[in-house]
Amino acid sequence: MIDVNRLEGLSEAEKGRLLNRPSPLDQAVRRKVAAVLGEVRQRGDAALRELTERFDGVRLNDLCVPQEEQRRALQSLEPRLRVALETAKRQIERFHEHQRLSSYHLQVAPGIELGQLVKPFRRVGIYVPKRLPSSLLMAAVPARLAGVRQLVVCTPPDPDGRIPKIVQAATALLEVNELYAVGGAQAIAALAYGTESIAPVHKIVGPGNAYVTAAKALVRDEVGIDLLAGPSEILLIVDRVAGLSEATLARWALAEIRAQLEHGPGSSALLLTSIPKLAHEVAQGLDPNEVRDRQVAVLHYQERSAVIDFVNAYAPEHLCLWSDGAKRWLERIENAGSVFLGPWSPVALGDYASGTNHILPTSRQARFGGALGVRDFVKTISYQRVSPQGLQTLAPTAIALAEVEGMRAHAASVRIRLQEEGK
Repeated sequence: MIDVNRLEGLSEAEKGRLLNRPSPLDQAVRRKVAAVLGEVRQRGDAALRELTERFDGVRLNDLCVPQEEQRRALQSLEPRLRVALETAKRQIERFHEHQRLSSYHLQVAPGIELGQLVKPFRRVGIYVPKRLPSSLLMAAVPARLAGVRQLVVCTPPDPDGRIPKIVQAATALLEVNELYAVGGAQAIAALAYGTESIAPVHKIVGPGNAYVTAAKALVRDEVGIDLLAGPSEILLIVDRVAGLSEATLARWALAEIRAQLEHGPGSSALLLTSIPKLAHEVAQGLDPNEVRDRQVAVLHYQERSAVIDFVNAYAPEHLCLWSDGAKRWLERIENAGSVFLGPWSPVALGDYASGTNHILPTSRQARFGGALGVRDFVKTISYQRVSPQGLQTLAPTAIALAEVEGMRAHAASVRIRLQEEGK
């Protein structure tokens, strides 16, 4: 059974053990992945075929899945699944369309014009874990809204060498340009370096296992990546909620924890509650087999301020706030990937249907990063245009700062223009 401890009574060492989740970058995994990257970089498609046979048990003739096959998958998809894909796509579009960035042009003073151009990446690679069309939706929709022209998807094949029908249907619905039956670290290598069949991309996004994450870490000097995803995690805070009994809240909390632990070994689930009885019911309700190789803890708290401080230090991927005052709590949250307010907002809705993105920072990366979004698929280019009058205005500042930093040639490059103006 899981022990129930009091949050305010934890030692610094005990808090540290909760805060420090498993790293997404294991050194032994990195060494294996480095060898895979090297094979693909040197031998291209031949390496992709051999590695796919080695790791997936499939010998592929064609790496690329024809678009006609993808369209047939969508056309023959079970109606309820097609509706689900279309609904999720529409919801994700509704949320992410408000994230679009705009170019702008300013005249900040006479003769001084400044501006910013927003340019989408031309070619983006999306890694889709096996049989997870939801992750494809979460990456492809904001990419399209950003204006990305070419979407390239890599995903592991089934034992028969084919891409699952539901994933092919999603690629057709999203009008993906290229789909390849390649998974694992070798797929990341192909997207980063290119092979005979797969042209390199400018950025790679999408979640994956430890090998995929390590591969993204090793190629990020040559290609952009989104984030390094570690094991999935949830921090669930349960206070009293009008209209729901303690027993109901306990059952729902157990269901939420089990959903997160379903992601596999390394997953983290942490419950903080002001209701002692609920804490013990949840702790007793978890079977030892459910928590094996996972980080699970149940804590009782008395002071709300201690909870807020802990949340911001923990920086969870998923934060659930079940309280009548959940919105007041939200105002004080600084670090979290995605927040679910109230017990009627299960994390699974965010994973599939509500429209927020489920590609989120883990392992405390929410302290300095956020969910995947439209901004991840664009870059900004600044520009300026200065007239002789504007030069006169700005020259003293530029010269003074250049000289104090010892950059005499910088200062001279400004003075020479002033001298030209004085002739």
